[in-house]
Amino acid sequence: MIALNAACFSQNLWEIKLSTSLPETRMGKWIVGDYTVSVSLDTIAVMLRKDQESMIKAITYYGDQDSNLVNYYMATEKRYGIAITQLEQAKNGFDLQSLNIYEGREDIRQNNGNSRFLKDQINHFVQRGNAIVYYQGKRIFTLCRSAEQSNQGRMESPSDILNSGYEIRTFYDEPENCLFFEYYHLGW
Repeated sequence: MIALNAACFSQNLWEIKLSTSLPETRMGKWIVGDYTVSVSLDTIAVMLRKDQESMIKAITYYGDQDSNLVNYYMATEKRYGIAITQLEQAKNGFDLQSLNIYEGREDIRQNNGNSRFLKDQINHFVQRGNAIVYYQGKRIFTLCRSAEQSNQGRMESPSDILNSGYEIRTFYDEPENCLFFEYYHLGW
């Protein structure tokens, strides 16, 4: 019996429909290259407050058990509290990338804004059509999203299948000029 292993490289492309309304709420901006994404500041504050409440519960739970976890959660809860206050006091057009939102103890390397957590939330808002997006200053109502297996079709050895991944891009007209780029490693 001969076993055959085939690796197929494919590309998927689909469309995201964006919000067509103009909400009457304060909006924050997330700017990436040619793109400006606007989302509700209140919605983000509510999300952060829920996470902050979970951290307070964790501090209480681990209070007598593990001081490392307590320090981890206390630093995170404090940082989220500061971000919530900033969001509640922010004016329309607030720069969301200025927020310092990350989990764990204080890490000066991460205190530069541009939070991965917030980027993922903005990406989620865009994918669900709950964001207003401008491309080169013009409001757009659709975006493309593509998923493509990386490794460019080179399968020169069996180990190449273990070193491949998927690239997902969210863009308006050119995949190289994308709003979001995600890479998921499929190998070991």
